[in-house]
Amino acid sequence: MTASKRLKPIKQLADSKQKVAAQNLGKSIGQRKQHQQQLEQLIHYRSEYLVSMSSNTAQGMSGVRLHQYQQFLAKLDAAIEQQKLAVAQSHTSVSECRTKWQNDNSRATAIDKAIKNLHKKEMKEANKKEVAQVDEMSTQAFLRNLQYKG
Repeated sequence: MTASKRLKPIKQLADSKQKVAAQNLGKSIGQRKQHQQQLEQLIHYRSEYLVSMSSNTAQGMSGVRLHQYQQFLAKLDAAIEQQKLAVAQSHTSVSECRTKWQNDNSRATAIDKAIKNLHKKEMKEANKKEVAQVDEMSTQAFLRNLQYKG
């Protein structure tokens, strides 16, 4: 078995790892987008809630109702901070997945290049052997021809 053929299973494994890394990167990017959208929705909801609170406060509101608004606003702020952390973590995850994919892709490309180089070398050697065999047969035929005539 030639060296290039022996490397094929390694190439298949490298391709498989690269494919999985690409899928993980895609999932990670999707999660980052989802976390970012959720953060934007929370921020938008908070601003709408503040407008509603301002409108109600201008019309007059009981202390209990004002306290409830403030408590809910504090909960919204905590949820926004928590979502900001999720967004930051998802950015880190995307970065890590991208690095993993780049490494796996580089490895698969390098193995593919090595296989192609080995295959070229093997083809040159096979052609060289074939030329040598043809030369040998031609020489033997020429010598036989000389002996037959001589």
